[in-house]
This record gives sequence, structure tokens and C-alpha cells, in this order.
Amino acid sequence: MKVFITGATGFIGSHLADALLEDPKNEVRCLVRSDLKWLREKGVIPVKGDLHDLPALQKGLEGADVVFHLAAHVKAPKPEIFYRTNVEATENIIRMAQKAGVPKMVVLSSLAAAGPSFQHPVSESDPMLPVSMYGQSKKEMEEMIHRVAAPGDSITILRPPAVYGPREENILSFFKIASRGICPIVGSGATNRISMVHVADVVQGLLLAWDQTEPGVHTYFVSGPEVYTWNEIKDATARALNKRLITLPLPPKVVSLVGAFSETAGSLVGTYPIMNRDKAREMTLQWTCSIDKIKRELGFKPEYDIREGLAHTITWYRRHRWL
Repeated sequence: MKVFITGATGFIGSHLADALLEDPKNEVRCLVRSDLKWLREKGVIPVKGDLHDLPALQKGLEGADVVFHLAAHVKAPKPEIFYRTNVEATENIIRMAQKAGVPKMVVLSSLAAAGPSFQHPVSESDPMLPVSMYGQSKKEMEEMIHRVAAPGDSITILRPPAVYGPREENILSFFKIASRGICPIVGSGATNRISMVHVADVVQGLLLAWDQTEPGVHTYFVSGPEVYTWNEIKDATARALNKRLITLPLPPKVVSLVGAFSETAGSLVGTYPIMNRDKAREMTLQWTCSIDKIKRELGFKPEYDIREGLAHTITWYRRHRWL
């Protein structure tokens, strides 16, 4: 089968490429700008270009059986930057795939598009209420897909929450702090709950989405088997590190101040930090989602709970000397 992936050099995309390459019958084409990173010497076919390079997209999509569109902007100082990549570029992919006659499109969105949860985990039927520029861009992306989808198109949208696992760099800072015996927790750690998902389970969801051939736009949350309090995440981290952790409670107001300071400081030196106002706001809220629909309709069965998943992740970090 001929597969085209955008975002294949990233965290989730590289794991998807690895899974697809396990079948020697798959021809895996990957849109790359320069560095192959995790894909070096693995047998992928690089397609040089970016999401706005229409000839490159045409080359990658020609004769493809499926396109996995994973590339996205996840942090930026202005909404128009998110919009150009997450909405406009996705529309490029959809329209070019339609023109090329690609029978299946799988697009990665985010729980951020739906927004935080309150009384219960959010489901696919709940209204979308994003609270960040990134989440708003993903919401607009999904709305655009519904507008441009043609009769007969089969498009599946997956919305993961926070994704962790080997090769993930953003969450690494949390584990580096924890490896020193300190675990920062927003609020009490006992009330706010969050959904998390191991990258292998996201890949499982992506592959199941490919198998869904019914026409229409289908949307699913893809997450781990449970939701967790911050205290439960702390306990799982301590067990994986084999270390006693001291809780460092962070009041929500302090988190907001840190986000504002970090963003302002970054603007002075021309960077946009991971810890910013949007991220601080997200950290003080509850983020849980239901996976009932993807389990029922696609047969999704998450393999990793937080205890097994963090142990697997930290073992990988240590083996590769990231920790």
C-alpha cells in the first residue's frame, strides 16, 4: 500500500512511520523539509517540501491509498501563525488529496479543539469550546474539513489529549525535575483530572482509522484507558523512577504569573516558550475525554495505562541518556 505522511519527522509521526514500515508491502512517503531525524536509514521515501508546497504535496499524494496528516503548529505567539499551518495547510492537503483521488484521509486534531472538561469527560457530541489559540485553530480546522469534504470522501479526525512516550521532548522537563526528587503539581493534585495517551495507542488509533472506509467525516477521541489526578501521575512517576518524590504545590495564580513572565521574556529575545499564557491557562483546567465511541466503532483497545506507559517512557529516556 502507498502511504503519505505529513509530520513524519515528529514525535507521533515517526512512530507511525515505524509501525507502517513493519509491513514490507507498504511504501511510506514522508513530507520532509530537511532533516529526516528519526527516519534516517529506515526505508521511507522522502518528499522534499512543506505544507504549502503544492507540487511536493502532489508528488506525495500521487497514487496514495491513504494520507495521514499529522503536521501542525503547536506553539506560536499569534493566531494567524496557527491558522496558516493548522487550517490553510490542512485545506491544501484535503483538496490535493481529493484531486489525486486518495480514498482515505486521516487527520490528527486535539482535545484542545474541544476544550476542557467540567462535570464529565467530553465526548464527540459536546460543543467545541477551546481556550487557547492552538485549540481554536484545531477547531477551525475541523470545521473547514466538514465544509470542504465531498460526497464519497472518507475522512477520519482523531483528537488525542496529552501524548507521551519515547522521543517526546516537551514532557521531558517534567521528568528531569522529578528525577531530582521534586514533583510540581498544579493545585491540590487531588481534584483536577486529565486524560493522557501513550504514543503507541495513538498509532493504534491512526491505523484503525485507516481501516474505516465508510464515506463521511468521522471524529474520535483517542486516549488511554483511564483518567488521572495529578497525584496519581506523581505516584506513577515515582514508581517508574524508583524514587520518592516531594510534592511542590503550584497555586493556579502562580502558574498564570509564570506563564505570563515566560512569554514576555521570550518575546524580548525573539522566542516563544513552551510555558506561555495559553499553556498556563490549560494547566489549571481539567482535560478529560471519553473513548467510548472509538472503542465501539473502531475496536480501539488502549494497551498502556499511566503506570505501564510512564515506566516504558522513562526506561527509554534513560537508555538514550535523556535522563
